[in-house]
Amino acid sequence: MEGLVQKIDGLRLRKIDVSDRSAAGPVVQQHGVRAVPMLVLYEGTRELSRDTRTIMMKLAESMGR
Repeated sequence: MEGLVQKIDGLRLRKIDVSDRSAAGPVVQQHGVRAVPMLVLYEGTRELSRDTRTIMMKLAESMGR
């Protein structure tokens, strides 16, 4: 995933270590993390998708594939 993200201008990947509950707890609650790994696609501050297939298709589109 990290290699793919580096190929698309303006795309950022954020990783959160959910095993550190003291640091990740608020983020886990805010984003409703229920499983790991979890992908969420945002445009600005607006959530677009949590569906892995949709996210991967959008990433491929961004790469011109």
